[in-house]
Amino acid sequence: MSGQVVQVKSETRQEKKDGRIQSIIECSYGLFSESGIENISMNDIAAKSKIGVASLYRYFQTKEELAIEVAIYAWNLETQVFNEVFTSDEYKNLTGFEQLKDLLEVFSEALVTQRSFFSFVYYFDSFIKKEKVSSEKLAQYEKTILGTNSIVVQALEKGISDGSISFSGSQNELLAKASVQEMFITMMHSLFCLAQKLSISGDLLAMDKSVEARKQIEILINILLVALRN
Repeated sequence: MSGQVVQVKSETRQEKKDGRIQSIIECSYGLFSESGIENISMNDIAAKSKIGVASLYRYFQTKEELAIEVAIYAWNLETQVFNEVFTSDEYKNLTGFEQLKDLLEVFSEALVTQRSFFSFVYYFDSFIKKEKVSSEKLAQYEKTILGTNSIVVQALEKGISDGSISFSGSQNELLAKASVQEMFITMMHSLFCLAQKLSISGDLLAMDKSVEARKQIEILINILLVALRN
């Protein structure tokens, strides 16, 4: 009987620890997205999380370690959004081109509803570059990203298979020779760069305001879709 009580207490302590770690990650995500990672100290995070800085260091020994966990958390949120939308039978019955079109439309909507995500990824990329974080430490982060990326790659592959997508027959030699992976990486980098620009500094200059942010994303998406049908 006493053994069961000890086990219950242990589980309760673990739940409290997990809840505190989750709270730290969520608070850090908000701070990092708004002000950048380099500009936020561990003291700032401890204050926002309502814990002592010594306690924070017990959970995360460095800001680098914490930033990576926050990055994994951010991408998991995005993966959930895509998985919820693109696991239905209706979606599975679409052509590859139609699937890709739906995916890119969700991306367009995300710019409006999840700007903090795009700004965070920008700040995170800058941080890990400056801190020279090794690829080994980023392995779990990259694995998390691949979960979302695979949905887009599958749509491209299905489109080529069912004939709704074709860049191999393009009159442009570079496009005609591009692989699915090359096309995917270029598409997503282009969209992410624009989304990050619009999220962080999209209205600094007068000319930036001449075209509404969402319309810029939609124009780029349609340029990509037109290229994939040729």
